[in-house]
Amino acid sequence: MRLLFASLSILTLGASACSNNEPPPPPPPPPIPQIVLDMSATIAAGADLEYCRFVTVPETWVTKDTIEFTPGSHHVLVYQTSYTSIPTQKDDGTKVDTSGVFDCSGAAFSGWSLTKLVGGSQNPHGEAMLSFPEGIGMKLGGVLLINAHYRNGSDGALATDIKIKFDTTTADAITQEGDLLFLDNPLIAVPPHGTARAQRKCPVYRDITIANIQSHMHGHGVSFEARVAGGAPFYVNDRWEDVPVQTYEGFRVPAGSQLDYVCNYHNTTGTAIYRGARGTDEMCTLIGSYYPADPRTSGCLDETGTRPGGDWIGQGTATCAKTMGCMQAATTLQHVTDCILAAAPNVSRASSDLLRCFYASQTPQTECGAQIQACAAQ
Repeated sequence: MRLLFASLSILTLGASACSNNEPPPPPPPPPIPQIVLDMSATIAAGADLEYCRFVTVPETWVTKDTIEFTPGSHHVLVYQTSYTSIPTQKDDGTKVDTSGVFDCSGAAFSGWSLTKLVGGSQNPHGEAMLSFPEGIGMKLGGVLLINAHYRNGSDGALATDIKIKFDTTTADAITQEGDLLFLDNPLIAVPPHGTARAQRKCPVYRDITIANIQSHMHGHGVSFEARVAGGAPFYVNDRWEDVPVQTYEGFRVPAGSQLDYVCNYHNTTGTAIYRGARGTDEMCTLIGSYYPADPRTSGCLDETGTRPGGDWIGQGTATCAKTMGCMQAATTLQHVTDCILAAAPNVSRASSDLLRCFYASQTPQTECGAQIQACAAQ
């Protein structure tokens, strides 16, 4: 892959001059200050990869993103990071040339300290992810990571170009802080030549208002539904490319609710498919702008904000006790995924609590006694 360039500028939209022989037009609307990011690369024939670029932007409030990119990309995403300057190595010490665009295949999160999603799009010339009503904004600034996933199925090299714009505003124009929902389900398994579903219920910790929603799947995804648990779907989609963005006015979700989202898959290959960043893997993600911001709600975390939250809904018949035995013998995430998805739906809370404790504990057998006991009873 021949990597080219990425650049950063700040653009203020202005008005054109008028002729002295004509009456003056009405005053133009106030200019909208924008942060503008560009990223380009050349993708080799047959490549399926992700490439990234670190950039530094001024601290500000943003209200909307607009993203355009050349065909061939499944997504363009922008992440906030915790770095104070552009890093030159991953968190484990692996050195990476980050002076320009670099290959980050294997998921943008791998090895870097990314704190949250702050923008992106799945549509080359369509609606993006970030959009708030007047008075709502999100804090942005410091080191960002731009991430793009391209799949070049042609016989020749593919030149790519990405343009990202964030509308900015001043702090005194903000009455409430917003954020992006990024609810990702890591437990996906689709058997060879078979069908499957992935379902997760994520907690809402405070009253929120949703401004827009969209789904994210890969090529084996055939349908997506999202609802407030117990209610009718508020978003339905059967596309994994050119994904529709549904906007809302005053769509309130009360504290104590769960956002329940489901992906359905059809695997036409002879190999089992699991969650992953490649086009041949699968994903199941609910994305949307909402307010007021709550990091636990944004990332489907537990009440402490330190561990994955919510419930993974099993699709099988196994008891929680049997599921626990399966997890204790598991040696890979794929094996854990198979264990959880084989559980009966009615034991999903107990099996999810157990998985959460196992995930966070150094000595699960001693630290997860309550979860083990609750699961063994089911």
